[in-house]
Amino acid sequence: MSLDDITIRESKLEDLESLADLYCTLWTNSLRNRGDFEDALLAGRYNIAMQFQRSPIALVAEHDGEPIAACCVGIFDEGVPRTNPYWQARYDELLAMATERAKDADERLEGCLFGDTREKATADRFAATGNDYAQGQINLIIIRPEWQGKGLGRALIDRARTELHNAGCTKFFLMSDNRSDYEFYDHIGMTRIAEDHSQDTGDGFIVYVYGDEA
Repeated sequence: MSLDDITIRESKLEDLESLADLYCTLWTNSLRNRGDFEDALLAGRYNIAMQFQRSPIALVAEHDGEPIAACCVGIFDEGVPRTNPYWQARYDELLAMATERAKDADERLEGCLFGDTREKATADRFAATGNDYAQGQINLIIIRPEWQGKGLGRALIDRARTELHNAGCTKFFLMSDNRSDYEFYDHIGMTRIAEDHSQDTGDGFIVYVYGDEA
């Protein structure tokens, strides 16, 4: 598999199902493993739509016509995130569905549905501080397992950096945590500029904020 065979393009509504399935594979298998397939898919659909709705630069990498990765890139105007009108209606629909389902959800399902939303609130608090890096944000990079470790993540970040620069941003940030592959961002030379402990419920969970030049 070669990156030469990959096309990076703007997202389309038709990408949602493939990327929701990928999201489920990576992050909601706990729901699938207990037989909650519809809930897992709802979590995948909602979270992908939410990330795209917050990302005026919404990129998809495809191979042989199939989405294999996505990179969601946000822009802040004086601490306020821009939205992507192309994804607004689908996001609103899925938000309503997720909110209704969460009314009688247990802790695991609620976390799968809205854990990423809480992370976005952390990003918004960081952006509201006026930090110079809070001009743009890589909201999400998601890659099919068989394409991980082949340079696609770096290629998507490089493309995001170019898009942010073209949009007038000179710096950007992204968020990871101590349960994720945060070492990748150290490896590619990004700088850890902040830590957030607000989501630590006694389990030692830490959000890391990384910054870089656009």
